[in-house]
Amino acid sequence: MQGVKKNDLVMIAVMLSGTLLAVLNMTFLSPALPTIMADMGVTQTTVQWLTSGYSLTEAVVIPLSAFLMSRIPTRKLFIGGFTVFALGSLMAALSPSFPFLLAGRIMQAMCTGAIMPMVFSVILMIIPRERRGSAMGVIGLVIGFAPAIGPSLSGVIVDVLGWHDLFGIVTALSVVVLVLALVFLRDFGAFKPVRLDPASPLLSSVGLLCLLYGLSTFSSTTNMALTVGLIVIGLVVLALFVRRQLALEEPMLRVGILRNGTYATAVVVIALVQMALVGTEVVTPLFIQGVRGYGATTSGLLMLPGAVIGAATGFMAGRLFDRVGVRKLAIPGGLLMVAGAVGMALLGVHESLVLVCLTFTVLSVGLQFIITPLNTWGVNSLANQDIPHAQGVSNTTNQVAGSFGTAILVSLTAMGWVIDPGATGTDAVFAGIHLAYCATAALLMVAFVIVLVRVRDRRKAKATAEAGGTPATAGGADLAAPEGFGTTTLVHVGSIAGDRAAAAHAATDLASDWTVADVMNRDPHYVSERASMADVVRLMARTDTSGVPVVDDGLRVVGFVSDGDVANYLGRHDMAVFDRAHNIYATIDDPEATERLSSLVALNVMAIATREVVSARVDEPLDKACSTLAERRIKKLPVVREDGRLVGTLSRRNVMHAICEAIDAPGGQAAQA
Repeated sequence: MQGVKKNDLVMIAVMLSGTLLAVLNMTFLSPALPTIMADMGVTQTTVQWLTSGYSLTEAVVIPLSAFLMSRIPTRKLFIGGFTVFALGSLMAALSPSFPFLLAGRIMQAMCTGAIMPMVFSVILMIIPRERRGSAMGVIGLVIGFAPAIGPSLSGVIVDVLGWHDLFGIVTALSVVVLVLALVFLRDFGAFKPVRLDPASPLLSSVGLLCLLYGLSTFSSTTNMALTVGLIVIGLVVLALFVRRQLALEEPMLRVGILRNGTYATAVVVIALVQMALVGTEVVTPLFIQGVRGYGATTSGLLMLPGAVIGAATGFMAGRLFDRVGVRKLAIPGGLLMVAGAVGMALLGVHESLVLVCLTFTVLSVGLQFIITPLNTWGVNSLANQDIPHAQGVSNTTNQVAGSFGTAILVSLTAMGWVIDPGATGTDAVFAGIHLAYCATAALLMVAFVIVLVRVRDRRKAKATAEAGGTPATAGGADLAAPEGFGTTTLVHVGSIAGDRAAAAHAATDLASDWTVADVMNRDPHYVSERASMADVVRLMARTDTSGVPVVDDGLRVVGFVSDGDVANYLGRHDMAVFDRAHNIYATIDDPEATERLSSLVALNVMAIATREVVSARVDEPLDKACSTLAERRIKKLPVVREDGRLVGTLSRRNVMHAICEAIDAPGGQAAQA
């Protein structure tokens, strides 16, 4: 990775290996749940705690990660966290009973919640600012796809070796990550001190635990008064938690940000979607193994297409958001998720596995297609200074929603008697799963209605981006570079050889068949690909130009740099990274302005220049070039001949001047009339 030292690359690789293991650990357990139920003699409402308890622990720990990072050096935090993770994995592998297994999972979740945001923050600090976008895109893609193989891989391991060995393999991999961390990791970054209000995590933990336990035992309790009491206590304690957060100067969770209606809508819809996503990932293996009688391998493989295609779709939806907006993505995504959920609810007890796979895939694709655009839409409605706080709210609500979704849907699987009172055996199990799928469909219909009513595209501000696309082809004069260019000259102020006869001809008649050559600036400013950004800034300031092409020694256009690129680099960017598997948004504060400025002026121009340059051919019809300027919303185009050699530039200003000259020329008014 260009601009990153070898030692830093090794650090990134070590931390990412731990992150990938944590991501896989979240998703790989669902195919093993039916086997664990049989081995340990527990019900589905009990075994679901391995998933919901994991999510709940993350929901409590993630908001504390900023405090931990500000108090514990990054190396110690990573090593300490993965030590807990390895011990938890070992406890789960050797667990003689369910409480030990659950304790091991909770230890794993504590590590994940503490170190995941730290890992992303450190990686963002290591990667140079001008490389962050592409680097984090690749990392996000890898992490987004990693969970897709988790259920399939674990299904094979469970069938071949057993679920104890599943945790044994995770333990061994954890030890490998620990050894690599001890050898290669060093402390990196200084995080701002964060104060901790001790009452806040206590209130959130107690409130969430009481509420979740009450909901998860609602269908199986022998003491309904106790269950209802726990639900009430949970709601009251959570209300006290919210009230305290609103009163604190530095709250653990800035819940007040939900006063923004757009952001609140996004949070609610994504929470509903997350409940359905995590819940169905737990319920579906119960159907495939508990009702249909297939093994863990089969359930894992049937869920694989949905996971893989869903991850790809979510990534694609995120990239499409800037082009088409949120509504054109949320509506199709909502229709798909509702169609998939209804399809799952209509499945019969002896349904074809192909149809089970197809409906689950449609559901997964719809759910993933809606999450990223909605999150971006919600965050974009906030002021920049509110975004880091919004990420904390999103992290917590998504984890809590996943935990509650699992608890509620799995609890419904034990209530098959509601829709089929006389069912026994497999029929009773299927009746409960059918009820859970019906609840999922209802939940997602509510989410879709909210999308239809509340989700609207905001009016786009006019873009001020500069040029940027593909080298064009055209003929043109053989224009010579200035003497000395390619040896010492790095910036150039006009002129490229040529005359202005064509421009004079263009002014004679508005009806002329203008080409780009008739209107373009034949004395363009440009810079060498070896120039520094200090050279570029001086040139742009001295000549009062908004952007210049970047050329090689043969005057071939290899890039374009604009004042917008400079402003974007200098502007404050509190970075956020989305881990799709855990719905974690890790954030990092950008360096101070002086540091950003020092970094900018030392850069080579190609570090921030647009490399895929949109250009115009010298003999191209002017109306076509104007369409490019208008459709791309850019101000200036490099003009090139067939071999990509720069012969001029075409800007909106050039076009306006040419039109003005044509109007004022003799006969111009008549032509205008």
